[in-house]
Amino acid sequence: MFHLTPNSISASIPVNMLNTVQELPRSNTEIKQTITSLLASESLTIQSAKQAAEILFSKPLPYLRSRINYEFSKNDITDEELNFAAEYGQFPSRPSNLFLKLFHNVLCTLERDPLCGRVSPSLIASSGVIPLTIISTIPDIMQHYYHCIVHAKREVLLATNYWEKGHSVSIIGKALRDLNQRAQEENRFIIFKLMIDHPTKENVLHYHSILPSHKWSHYDIPTPDEIPHISLEINNYHRLIMGTFHSKFMIIDRRIALLNSNNIQDRPNLEMMAHYEGDIVNSFYDTFLVSWWLSFQPNLVCLNDEPTQNNQFEFGTNYSSIVPFTESLQHAIARARLRLQNHLDIEQTDIYFNEPLLSSESPLTRHLNLSAKSASKTQPDEKYSNEELEKLADDFTPFIYHEAHRPFPIALVNRLPHGTPGHADTANPQDAAWLGAFRYAEKSIFIQSPTLNAKPAIDGIIEACQRKVQVILWLDLGFNDLKEGHGTFQGGTNEHVIKKMYKKLRKEHSGAEHFLEVYWYTGKDQTRPLNFSQQKRNCHIKFMSIDGQVAIMGNGNMDSQSWFHSQEINTMIDSPLIVKEWMDALYKNQSTYQYGKVDLDGIWRDDQGHLNPRDGK
Repeated sequence: MFHLTPNSISASIPVNMLNTVQELPRSNTEIKQTITSLLASESLTIQSAKQAAEILFSKPLPYLRSRINYEFSKNDITDEELNFAAEYGQFPSRPSNLFLKLFHNVLCTLERDPLCGRVSPSLIASSGVIPLTIISTIPDIMQHYYHCIVHAKREVLLATNYWEKGHSVSIIGKALRDLNQRAQEENRFIIFKLMIDHPTKENVLHYHSILPSHKWSHYDIPTPDEIPHISLEINNYHRLIMGTFHSKFMIIDRRIALLNSNNIQDRPNLEMMAHYEGDIVNSFYDTFLVSWWLSFQPNLVCLNDEPTQNNQFEFGTNYSSIVPFTESLQHAIARARLRLQNHLDIEQTDIYFNEPLLSSESPLTRHLNLSAKSASKTQPDEKYSNEELEKLADDFTPFIYHEAHRPFPIALVNRLPHGTPGHADTANPQDAAWLGAFRYAEKSIFIQSPTLNAKPAIDGIIEACQRKVQVILWLDLGFNDLKEGHGTFQGGTNEHVIKKMYKKLRKEHSGAEHFLEVYWYTGKDQTRPLNFSQQKRNCHIKFMSIDGQVAIMGNGNMDSQSWFHSQEINTMIDSPLIVKEWMDALYKNQSTYQYGKVDLDGIWRDDQGHLNPRDGK
């Protein structure tokens, strides 16, 4: 008989005892149970994550928010607290002190709400490896999605914010049909769960709403009669008013997790996806259960799988699950470039555009233009010669096969959705980790985000510069200006925010402005930043590195919506190796560093001192 014991990780802690994090229960003793383990117990009375959460955890305590904010913004962390953080996570070895300081902040938020990170507390941190990262356009990432889905054996869990008709949706539709065909040939049955955020009238009464199958065709999703060997269920989730489900990740057979910046839509964006394996996949799995919240119909088939204990991983171009990409971009521009090895024994189907490459066309430009119709006629900057464009194409490295490494510490630093308007909800793992980064960085902070206007982020950056920490910001010129500008209560446009930050730093006459470097995203084949409004060369990557040791990547932007409202999924890793390889790839796959830097007045000028024509529009 499964023994149920309530867990009081956030319940009724006296205020006079909240001056330390030691009241948090230890993961190996008091909170071994998780949403996943409780649902796997096959109890007749526990059919959903909602029911499991009500048994395991007490209700959130909103009044603790300000006390917790003080804990991770003003309180000095002791060695004892660092040791507690090191013991709390299921780490293969003791993480760096920098990682532990940020993780201490994360743990503090659990006092208010044990599920504010959308994962059971005992699964909030463990370990894993990253064999592959993709930093490229959406079609490259969707191709990896396609091959992972087609090779699923039992179960696929996919979560996205936007689901918009177009080439990306067609790829998922084709993956479903091809997976169904394989399942039929092998007499298998696949469970497929899809979460989207497409608010309807049903979401007014219920944040989670199951999309009936007769409406699937409205979304270009295969109908049940097209995929009889796949049981597809779709959960449409939106927390009114502003609690957007901004999450973007996928789990295959509880063995692989993909975390990416892009939605299932067509956009002219540079994006980032990381492929995770190891124990951290169980944390992603638990996050999906918490996000789904309802009972599954039918239930998941990997729910009862034993947590993976695999420490044998393969890397690089010899990775047995991935065929190496060795062709030049010029020869592979219209072909699929990432194959799973066990897919080679059946007929290959091209899921890329296959228009021929014109003799006068740059292969790099062609590749970037295929990301969306709005970018299809974009020309490379006229300053580039044909020889220079060829070199840029050879330099462009969309697939990063990471050097072999052992599992390293990884924490999920997510945030729960918060529908109520306002800018106060920072007592969550995502914001706690970001705030810790601004406070505890000693040398450098690098951020790439499409937008930046959240007040805690602005204040944190300014304070870091005042401490003589080098802060480098790569932002997108004009990104969502209509939604982010004044009058929208979001904090202002990127240009407004950057000018304001430089003005404040210059006003101090301390030289702190020289510790802030700001760049507008510049496409790999361009020599000046193009405004977002053109919809030709944009960047949607969400990434932060701290001191070259710790990095945070995933779904969260540096804007007010992500800081205060949306549900976001992010990982925080402790690996100088991966951080360096990520940074190298970011620098290689765009021309932001070469051509995007703005002056200390917050205005971009070219090397001749000329302003950007029409502000890049």
